Amino acid sequence: MSKHGAGPAWHTLRISGPGHTSRVELSGHDISRALTGVSLRLEAGSVPTATLEVALWEIPTELDTVQIKVPDETRELLVRLGWTPPAEEATP
Repeated sequence: MSKHGAGPAWHTLRISGPGHTSRVELSGHDISRALTGVSLRLEAGSVPTATLEVALWEIPTELDTVQIKVPDETRELLVRLGWTPPAEEATP
C-alpha cells in the first residue's frame, strides 16, 4: 500500500548513463543489478507507467521439491516495492 493511501505506491525512477553502463535508481536506491530491462510508457492524460523486468532464476525440473533462489538484489527490490517474503525466508 502506498504511503499516500490505497492504491499503488509512488516512487521516483531515475535512469542515467549511456548503453551498457546505464544505472536505474528507484527512490534513490540503485536497482540496476536486479533488472533485465525497463520500459516507460507516456500517454497523454495518463500517469506515466514504468515496467521493470526483474531478474529471476528459473529452474525447469520435474522433481517433486524445488528450491527457487531469488538474487539478493531482486529480493531487495521486491521488498522495497511492497513484497513480503515467505515466513521461512523473512530473515536472510
